[in-house]
Amino acid sequence: VAAFDLGRARCVLISGAPQARELLTEHERHLHKPEFLKASNRGHWGDGLTTLEGADWARHRQLLQASFTARAVAQRLAVVQACTHEMLERWPSDGAVDLAHELRVLTARIALRTVLGADLQGFGPGTVPFDEAYGEDFAGTGSGDPNAPWVMTRPRAPRSMDTVLALVDERLGGAPAHEDVLSDLVHARTPQGAPMTRDEIVGEVIQMLYAGHLTIPSSLIHFWRDLSRTGWGPTLAQEACALPASSAAQLQTLAGTRCLAALKESLRLHAPAPVLYREVAEAFDMAGHHFSPGLAVWVSPALLHTDPRYHDEPHQFRPERFMPGRAERAEMVAFFPFGAGPRTCIGSHQSLQQMTLIALTMLSRYTLREESAASAGFHARAHRRDGSEWFRTRGADRGLCRRQPFRGEPKMPAPTKKDWGLIHAKAWKDAAFRQLLETDPKKAVALYGKEVGKTFDKVVKIGAKPKGVSDADLAKHESAIAPPACC
Repeated sequence: VAAFDLGRARCVLISGAPQARELLTEHERHLHKPEFLKASNRGHWGDGLTTLEGADWARHRQLLQASFTARAVAQRLAVVQACTHEMLERWPSDGAVDLAHELRVLTARIALRTVLGADLQGFGPGTVPFDEAYGEDFAGTGSGDPNAPWVMTRPRAPRSMDTVLALVDERLGGAPAHEDVLSDLVHARTPQGAPMTRDEIVGEVIQMLYAGHLTIPSSLIHFWRDLSRTGWGPTLAQEACALPASSAAQLQTLAGTRCLAALKESLRLHAPAPVLYREVAEAFDMAGHHFSPGLAVWVSPALLHTDPRYHDEPHQFRPERFMPGRAERAEMVAFFPFGAGPRTCIGSHQSLQQMTLIALTMLSRYTLREESAASAGFHARAHRRDGSEWFRTRGADRGLCRRQPFRGEPKMPAPTKKDWGLIHAKAWKDAAFRQLLETDPKKAVALYGKEVGKTFDKVVKIGAKPKGVSDADLAKHESAIAPPACC
């Protein structure tokens, strides 16, 4: 236990793992989160589980618990697997891949589908505009001063979330229930039978939509960098390729994989939250020290995860630390990737399983290699197993992938002339789809092909609607418009 001054604040660093667990478990009721941290979680919106304190927090935690049971998490894995396959299908066989962006979009899609039962614009029915799902970087400070000594910046919801709010209101108005978190919240009741208010539901939904936008992409990029630098990639790729697609998205399968052990080891080396920051709300005594109100208290997972008192060769990447059958509990004493105690992240188990499944799905089709260990970013290059050209992914936090044939899906048939006409009809009917065709035609035709079960090998350029085509025909999406020569 070490005390120091940080500007005008008196701080205490808890650097022993048992003391850190005691603080976050036995004395959590005496602590609260600092305002700058809450502000970064709220963004432009209201409170949710990550920002509430005391009785309000306990009530929300109880109401949300049913959405994060093992059974609920298992039901969502099929969505994770499907979205990851769709991401990989969009990647070029040769060309740059912005891995950080791709993982952020993947995270947004998974969140939309599991929380709201909706999808991202351009991907499917019930779509949410890109700006609402992808968000913006929000800097939270307790004082509102962007030059304050403590500023937490993370992806957060923008000020306008009209589509998300409309989905919430539809469900509250009696729309059919879905197998998603929003339906759980609408039907949740306290032991006294009280429902959640609209504002409470909106606060929780918006926080959950963005909960993984920082953690999942950054953690997976660290994971692939570790594989690239340590030679563990081929071992995990062999494991991934050996897993039947039908069983990969099962909790029991994921729990015994080397991939999960490697992911935990990567989270140990690169703690998602380097510092857990609390402030003392009520005085208490611990480890022979008195903690008075207003005192700032820090627990640093980044330090504890690499402390030689708890981990042999702490800076070495050794996934066997977390393999089933080993004395994992010894490692877990000083392992805080998602916090500890009552306020451990409610979605920690879900995040681990989702990241493991994403990694296994990618490893079954790609080999990840770092091009230069001396480079500032994660520069990589990829090669398809069938011998096609190498391509490079450039920039900080970009990944290197080698594409492999995916044997789990049959080759789709080529489109007919009528199919090409139908895609035009869809474009003139659907403004969002037409916009996607104009901004990213390759992606648009690939998505449409997935929708109708055909492989479109050319892009489509949409001009003015032909004369003689009725709006009624387009509304029904039953007319095939003769495609122009530019297709």
